[in-house]
Amino acid sequence: MERVYQFLRREGSTALPVLRLSRPKANALNLSVVQEITEAFTALAHDESVRAVVLTGEGHFFSAGLDVVELAGYDVAQSETFWYAFARMLETLALFPKPWVCAINGHSPAGGCILAICADHRVMAEGPYTIGLNEVPVGIVVPEPVYVLYSQWVGPGRAYQYLLQGRLLTPAEALSAGLVDAVVPPPQVLETALYTARVYENLDPDTLRKTKLNLRQAFARSVEGGFEKTFGDTLRHWWSPGARAALQALVQKLKK
Repeated sequence: MERVYQFLRREGSTALPVLRLSRPKANALNLSVVQEITEAFTALAHDESVRAVVLTGEGHFFSAGLDVVELAGYDVAQSETFWYAFARMLETLALFPKPWVCAINGHSPAGGCILAICADHRVMAEGPYTIGLNEVPVGIVVPEPVYVLYSQWVGPGRAYQYLLQGRLLTPAEALSAGLVDAVVPPPQVLETALYTARVYENLDPDTLRKTKLNLRQAFARSVEGGFEKTFGDTLRHWWSPGARAALQALVQKLKK
């Protein structure tokens, strides 16, 4: 019996499923969403009928990133559980053995962008949307594996500067930088992503799997040390006075 998720819907064909983030109001990532994404991609990795996957959102947000309003209320133990789950999700998505395409239907800052850079191809909607990694301005330490993934698409120099600045890009800027591969009108985002996924679907899966593993070696090496090496500083800094002040300021802004 197929697993039913609370915040993730499965659509599309058996061989080419579409996973749709569906959590009001902006598909923000809390512990439940992170765990559902990990579980879904893990199951699809072992499903021999699946040849490719598309991940998208709904409304004007692909994902607003971390649900900082909820996360700010987590205690120490809950925060540790969340960041361990987030690290596992990142590794699951980035090392997914089959091709997958991100259909970015709207805003995709911070954690939303992290989901996107794990994909093999990104299609983004035209419009007044932004995408990028703005963790530093809100007091979150960026782990090395995220830099490795980001630099694979925009290059080391841009990734370095964009991360330090917390820069968010328009769809046109993201296309120019190499962060996304296509920008299309909103009604065409999913259709375009499915077209690309079908191209992958027609290629030999074993060849794709082995090639993906080769192409993601830099990322694989960056996570070899385990959680303490990759996300340890992020978790500890999460509770530092400066980070908590920045987080609370953001929470108040979002609540308004």
